Amino acid sequence: MPGGATIPAETDLLCESCGYVLSGLPPGDDARCPECGKPVAESDPARRKPAAWEAGASLSSLLATSLHVLFRPTDFYRTLATRGPTARARRFAAVHWWLAALLFAVAADTHLRSFIAARKLRFPYNLLELAAFTVVTYLFLAVTTRLAGWLTHWEASYRGYRLPRTVVERGMYYHAVHYLPVALVTALTVVGYAVAFSRGVAGVNSTVTYLYVLSAEVVLAALYLFWTYWIGMRNMMFANA
Repeated sequence: MPGGATIPAETDLLCESCGYVLSGLPPGDDARCPECGKPVAESDPARRKPAAWEAGASLSSLLATSLHVLFRPTDFYRTLATRGPTARARRFAAVHWWLAALLFAVAADTHLRSFIAARKLRFPYNLLELAAFTVVTYLFLAVTTRLAGWLTHWEASYRGYRLPRTVVERGMYYHAVHYLPVALVTALTVVGYAVAFSRGVAGVNSTVTYLYVLSAEVVLAALYLFWTYWIGMRNMMFANA
């Protein structure tokens, strides 16, 4: 869409596949979008429901929602109710931000001590040091999510997409679960190298390989996070409920 396009009203029924305004079309089970040909029934607001976590904030619903977003992101965002309060969605994000922050903190602290400071890896970790890394990383994830949500809403408004700020934030909050696999792989890589180095399994010559692996993981992580972010936004930008 061109910049400055008119944003559809909240009362407009949009085709959730292409964004075409379906309001005023003749009703019928066989009705299709004039633009893309998708059945109008696929854009029925009744198809969207709150996430399991929002229906009941428990450990089982947290796990069920996390697995749904992780392994079936398209289905999750295509059926997620996007309107309404975001408080529970934000609590979902906070849980995963803390978990990811702890894993990133372990990776950062291990890298600092065993690689940069060239100190032999010892367990347990310095708890104060680890706590500081965790809090800083948590704040970074929270602020980055906030900024990404604001930029997404601004860009969508400029292009005429119906993506209110609260809808974007809801999507970003559930996207938080995708930080976990990135953080886990990073922690395993850094700690694995540190343990191998401290036990003499990996020598000094392996340092370059270790840095190349970390660099590759950063690139792949960025691609993965953007891909899953786009899945969320793409399946929410024309949502009718």
